[in-house]
Amino acid sequence: MRVVNEDEMKSMLSVGSSKTKLSNMSKFNKHHAIIGTNTHASFHMYPQKKTIKFNREDMQTLSNVKAAVHDNLNPFLGMSFNEKDEVILLWKFCSRGTVQDIIYNDDVNLDTKFHAAFVRDITIGLDYLHSSPIGYHGSLTSWSCLIDRNWTVKLTDYGVANAIEKWTKQGSITIETLKDGEDGSGSSQATSILYQPPEMIKNRDVNRRRNTEQAWLKQTQARRQAGDIYSFGIVMYEVLCRGMPFADNITSEDMIAGVNSGSRAYRPDVQEKSKINPDLISLLQDCWATNPEARPSIRRVRLNTERYLQVKGSLVDQMMRMMEQYANNLEKIVQERTGMLEEANKRADKLLSQLLPAYVANELKLGKPIPPKTFKHASVMFSDIVGFTTICSSASPLEVVTMLNAVYTGFDDIINKHEAYKVETIGDAYMVVSGIPIENGIRHLMTLSDVALEMMTFLEEFRVPHKKSDKIRIRLGLHTGPVAAGVVGLTAPRYCLFGDTVNMASRMESTGVPEKVQISEPFKINLNQHYPEFTTELRGTVEIKGKGACNTYFLEKKAQLSQRL
Repeated sequence: MRVVNEDEMKSMLSVGSSKTKLSNMSKFNKHHAIIGTNTHASFHMYPQKKTIKFNREDMQTLSNVKAAVHDNLNPFLGMSFNEKDEVILLWKFCSRGTVQDIIYNDDVNLDTKFHAAFVRDITIGLDYLHSSPIGYHGSLTSWSCLIDRNWTVKLTDYGVANAIEKWTKQGSITIETLKDGEDGSGSSQATSILYQPPEMIKNRDVNRRRNTEQAWLKQTQARRQAGDIYSFGIVMYEVLCRGMPFADNITSEDMIAGVNSGSRAYRPDVQEKSKINPDLISLLQDCWATNPEARPSIRRVRLNTERYLQVKGSLVDQMMRMMEQYANNLEKIVQERTGMLEEANKRADKLLSQLLPAYVANELKLGKPIPPKTFKHASVMFSDIVGFTTICSSASPLEVVTMLNAVYTGFDDIINKHEAYKVETIGDAYMVVSGIPIENGIRHLMTLSDVALEMMTFLEEFRVPHKKSDKIRIRLGLHTGPVAAGVVGLTAPRYCLFGDTVNMASRMESTGVPEKVQISEPFKINLNQHYPEFTTELRGTVEIKGKGACNTYFLEKKAQLSQRL
């Protein structure tokens, strides 16, 4: 036996997750195995505390369960016990899950004929059990009714209820009620008590309080079959009404207390009578009779359900309609998911373009490497907000963020109109480059000059959002020369610039004057040579760290701009 993990199971499941509010169990048992070469099995696992010993009756019961063969019974494959402190019961795997999964899945629209076919399959399987050597099911619930690939309902977990209960009573195994998100391989659902006949609940509670043996184990076969009829009534109501015949907020404690007190408030009742044939309502009420002897036999139940539900033929027609609906639903889901994927790709592309230059981002998306590269001619600009610390000290964090967002949004709009790229923003520092990664000859000189002047013009009209009387003042520094550039990092890749040109541009900003654009001498010489429409003014000699005394200039205006900065 090879255990199949959850990842392998994902490709085997054919129905979406259940949306029932009554079930605390995962849609499928998480324990699956491959027996031999191709027998797919699901198994229930129970922690074993003591050694289990089989008597003649136990062996006969297991032999009968193993020998049971019917179209509406799920084959019992075997069990493992007294090994690894666990008891394992193996049943054949059914790919479409349980009846519970289907009837509580709002995405699956089942017509009345399909519901009726489910009821028919359950009654046929139960009829076979009651007339077989097994004699009864013992734990009939909507999740013990499996659906195979052909949409045939097959009963599972039949004939083992007594053995499980006896081993539990003896302390050989333990059964825990499921909680949300837990594995359902061996535990019982919290709602399982709703399927149990009142005489069974009452006997168990009395025995628990008196610490006596479980009288239910000594019940006659007729009483056990009557218990199956009660459980079938609950399951049939679920199938027909897609709900339980109890109040939504009922608990196990309420059920036990109600049964012991004889209160009718905790007995099953038809909640939605308009959905069910009146004759079926009478049949349900007979199935739920408090007196086990007053409940109908499975043969009578089968005859009445076939008459009232008028089920004829196979499920082929219903299956065809269901497949058509699934195909339509799948097509709709594919369209929705495709739209979501396209939208996600657009957001990812937008984010990538914000982290990296468009050219670099496109190359990376195509899987092409981006090796570091040295650019012989490029221009770099730094900006810094004057008095940023003072502004922060008198404003809330939200006001500071709002202010920076407004300033940098304006700067970004300016940059997007030119052949420039914003390298990064750190606090109040703003770094822009032109001529990288797409070389543009000498246009980088004009580009950054235009950007710098337009930024100054933008700030002339800008007012601090939380303090309208204040203006934002910045220093700008520009330099030109060779620059090395490359993508750094994998988790959050950044396009970074390196070299003396970057350092010099930073020094131009840090030694600059508020509301002035300070440029280096090489930048001024090249700008005047190629773009004489720009006016520059000598500032004088400035001490530059690592360079000594250097002549610097102010970029004043462009011929097309009439306003002097």
